Amino acid sequence: MTSLDTEQDDFEAEQADIVSMVKSKEKRTDESEVSSLQWNKFNQDLACRVVKEFLKKHVPKRIKVVGPYAYIEGYPAELDLVLVTEDAIPAAFTNAYRDTDVRFVVEVKSHGYMNQGFPSKLLSEFDAIHARFKNVDCTYLAIRETWNPTGEAPTSSIRELKEVLEPKHRAFCLAELRTGELIPGQWRQFVNHILARS
Repeated sequence: MTSLDTEQDDFEAEQADIVSMVKSKEKRTDESEVSSLQWNKFNQDLACRVVKEFLKKHVPKRIKVVGPYAYIEGYPAELDLVLVTEDAIPAAFTNAYRDTDVRFVVEVKSHGYMNQGFPSKLLSEFDAIHARFKNVDCTYLAIRETWNPTGEAPTSSIRELKEVLEPKHRAFCLAELRTGELIPGQWRQFVNHILARS
């Protein structure tokens, strides 16, 4: 076995661990007595924190991963994960970083987006960020998303999203939503994409 094989196996193991951790700890919307949105926020927070922990292993020391829920000073949107320079300090009493310190914005979803307008809305937000802050790249990572269309799901949500976002921005998905099957190489490709642009 070569070092390349070992590295690929490590990425595949990490990808499986990420999917397993999120799936085992997430809550179903029917578990909430208050509102279905309660667990959606919990699941989103969970997915961001798991991705952050695994991503931190790969980024160079000159970069740190912050979030969930960080901001770029002067930009009104809450961002899931943000990669900033190692010496970046948020503005007092906030989790907002100077745009000159921000390198990457990562939109994370625990599983599938819910409405058909999401891809174009996400593209608009990514384009607005990149237009205003030229040094900041944006990407999307879903833990689980529809990948292989079937009769009951005739379109593939992640593929639709890729068609809208790429080539300007990238989209990755770790596992197929319905079957739970891992999508080979997605975590490695995501990490390599981040590293190439950080």
